[in-house]
Amino acid sequence: MRNSGLAFVFTISLFLLPACKNSEKAATADKGGKDPSVLTFDNGEKVTKSEFEYVYQKNNGGWDNAKTHTSAQFREYLDLYIKFKRKVMAAEALKLHESQSFINEFEGYRKQLAQPYLVEKKVQEDLVTEAYERSKYFVSASHILIRTEPESAPADTAKAYAKVRLIRDSIANQKMDFGAMARRHSEDPSAKKNDGNLGFFTVFDMVYPFESGAFNTPVGSVSQPIRSAYGYHLIKVQDKVPSSGKKSAAHIIVRIGPQYSAKDTAMALARINEIYGKLKAGGDFTSLAKDFSDDGTTSAQGGSLGSGRLIQKMEEIKLKLAAGEYSEPFDTDYGWHILKVTSSEPIKSFDESKGEIKTRVARDARSYLSREILIKRVKQEGNYSENQETLTKLAATFRDQDVSALGKALWRPNDSLIGDLYPAAVCQIGEGDGKRTGTVRDLVDFYQKDRKALDGVTIEELIRQWMKRYSEQAILDYEESQLPDKYPEYKALVKEYRDGILLFTLTEEKVWRKAVEDTVGLLEYYNSHPDSFTAAERVIATEYSATSNTHIDSALAMIATGKSESEIESAINKGSALNIRIRTLAFERGKKEGDVDLYDKKAGYMTPKMKQESGWRVLVVKENLPAGRKSFQEARPECITLYQNHLENTWNEELRVSYPVKINEATFDSLYK
Repeated sequence: MRNSGLAFVFTISLFLLPACKNSEKAATADKGGKDPSVLTFDNGEKVTKSEFEYVYQKNNGGWDNAKTHTSAQFREYLDLYIKFKRKVMAAEALKLHESQSFINEFEGYRKQLAQPYLVEKKVQEDLVTEAYERSKYFVSASHILIRTEPESAPADTAKAYAKVRLIRDSIANQKMDFGAMARRHSEDPSAKKNDGNLGFFTVFDMVYPFESGAFNTPVGSVSQPIRSAYGYHLIKVQDKVPSSGKKSAAHIIVRIGPQYSAKDTAMALARINEIYGKLKAGGDFTSLAKDFSDDGTTSAQGGSLGSGRLIQKMEEIKLKLAAGEYSEPFDTDYGWHILKVTSSEPIKSFDESKGEIKTRVARDARSYLSREILIKRVKQEGNYSENQETLTKLAATFRDQDVSALGKALWRPNDSLIGDLYPAAVCQIGEGDGKRTGTVRDLVDFYQKDRKALDGVTIEELIRQWMKRYSEQAILDYEESQLPDKYPEYKALVKEYRDGILLFTLTEEKVWRKAVEDTVGLLEYYNSHPDSFTAAERVIATEYSATSNTHIDSALAMIATGKSESEIESAINKGSALNIRIRTLAFERGKKEGDVDLYDKKAGYMTPKMKQESGWRVLVVKENLPAGRKSFQEARPECITLYQNHLENTWNEELRVSYPVKINEATFDSLYK
């Protein structure tokens, strides 16, 4: 991506705004089967009425608002759009769209634009609604974990499942205690201490399969085996309580140890009770945390812990406290605490929460559910098929190689054995011109990039899992290739981004960068426009600014001894530090700097230290200038802006001659009619 990203966003914003709610109208053609042209360029390129209306409404408040606009408003925008189209044509004539840098940048944007279309929208909406409903509750649960990797061999997975079934049967039928079974069998190391108890949690606190198991299991019951990326879980739900909203908390902690004031438990308990007594007597929690808390990370902020999830015991206590309330002293493995809920935000409405939840769902593992359903649908629609004969032959080439270290030293293709097989198809999807075929070469290349080790699996299982990952990506790539035909608004948006990147690339070269780098042209423009760079009487002063009072005082001392600006800068800004900033400023008569009037002050006059939001500043007068023309250096910033406008106007005139256009006035008069 380019460093001039802000300029890019500003430039293309004329034409590339997000699609409005009526985006289904995008780039649609027919009104009675006809879509006349508004513009026809001499090179044969046309802009239809529907195309122009679509672009116009996106940048002017939507369809309903655009329909109320006048002919003059349409005409003004049409002139801008003609200039835009001409610049894109010029970029294409220079073949900028064929450069590798353009292709890489455009592909990055195109991939981003495609993502919202590569989900099952109904599933996505249901997941968002489900997450919101779950956010209204906290669940307290314990679990037993039997580990198995996501891509373990089927035999290992079956063994783990059988074990977890036996444990559940013992709990359900033989009335074995869940905590005791967790201590004995769970492969979660914490179970030995906490009997598998995870405390209270809510939506997004756990991996999605576990979260669903907990929320879908009645209080007091044990779930069926739940598979997650960690293995199989049994979940016992102890409680489910309504959420009172998002809470922020702070704490005071007394730690125990030779480096702390409390050397043992008795001293810690006495100290935390003393602090608790001060609170009960009306003491300020924030001040006490700063003075007495042994948490070096939070004490300076009054013990603030933010709104994130805390350790289990603290989370349970926070759940019971209202805003402004604090707990009695309690102990954890870290020491003795007092916890206070500093604020509580009520649960937002669904409409208020929807955007944030949608973002979290997209980043969460639950998004794979939508992805899996999409893949299943696309496979059916595209008549996806796999060539098992080819995959069997591929497996045979493995047996002829040393695969004893498979999953440790990853398999490398042996061209002498596999070479003739490379062109053979492993899968295909689609029909006609849109048909896509995946070959052994494609599969091998995918494996080489994927590089995922699979320990202890058979050759057949390796190829099956390998093929599964490859085919999923191939199906998504196929669906992505179909998006322009399925979604006209996507096709229009991709084209607009393409044209916008071309516009930015050529404008940067012709105008923005040239105005900065073309010193000769800039100076010539300055000399040929003497009346454009005049100023009233002004004072030229040096500004010294620093965030630290110490650094500004050091600068003042050096100014008093006659040190130069460069000497002061190098002395105070040691290494890469930017402790002081020195720059030259111009102030016109009648304008004050703070409470200081710089006019009629002689060169060398220095203001008192002036406090500013980010530190301190001092101004030293360099010279007083009469009204008149600014020097080239003084005028340079505004000269660059005017020179850019000059280059833009000159370029537009050249393009007008190179790319003549005819406006169909009858079609123009019928816009939005």
